[in-house]
Amino acid sequence: MHDGAILAMTELKEEMAQLELPLLIEYGVLTEEKEKALAVYERYQHSPAAVSLLRCYYSDLPEAREEMAVDLKIVASRQGSDLVVLQATSHDYLYLHSDNQVLLLGEFKDGVEDESILHYFQFKNREDFWEKTGAQAADLPSMPVPEAPASPVVCVACGVGIGDVHILGCPVEQCPWCEAQLNRCNCRFDQLGISAIEEEEQLERFELLLERKGRIPFKAGHNPSYPTAGDDPLPFSEPS
Repeated sequence: MHDGAILAMTELKEEMAQLELPLLIEYGVLTEEKEKALAVYERYQHSPAAVSLLRCYYSDLPEAREEMAVDLKIVASRQGSDLVVLQATSHDYLYLHSDNQVLLLGEFKDGVEDESILHYFQFKNREDFWEKTGAQAADLPSMPVPEAPASPVVCVACGVGIGDVHILGCPVEQCPWCEAQLNRCNCRFDQLGISAIEEEEQLERFELLLERKGRIPFKAGHNPSYPTAGDDPLPFSEPS
């Protein structure tokens, strides 16, 4: 092959490796399989190992076959490394995964040729591999699917996280003097000795008083069970 063609193919593979995995899937499978292929990705999207395997597969489809990945099967695991079968529509491919690096070993039906890999995963030889694994990839256990990480709890009004101080004027913030809703209680007027906050200087003085008293940081239980937007007064406006 001409050097220019080899370079072009190398650059194309590098570009493909930078694409988002869902986009790689859309490029790599038949139109009628896209929805199912994306569903497999969504199933495994919270597993870094599975995402690495799927990315490797779709970045460089074996034999340029446009087959979707149907499932990921565990052959053997040891000390953070895995032998995994990627089941495609019509073929099963054997991969070595370690530290989020992935190596295609070949088709599962051909087994493992490298004795060092066999010995690492504690197979005595190829015969022992087949005896312990079986010839049907479908009979192997699927890779575990981790639960989606819990969404961080934030203030529904100003968006700060647990333990952080609210943005001044947030309707969820509690008053450090009476522990009521800070922008509804009268403590701001009592502390300043005024009936209404009408100037920026007054607001700055109140913020300083708040800091000295100690503002109450956001906690998960502070969020109201009903929407706060739309019916709250403007920050520190005069109560009705």
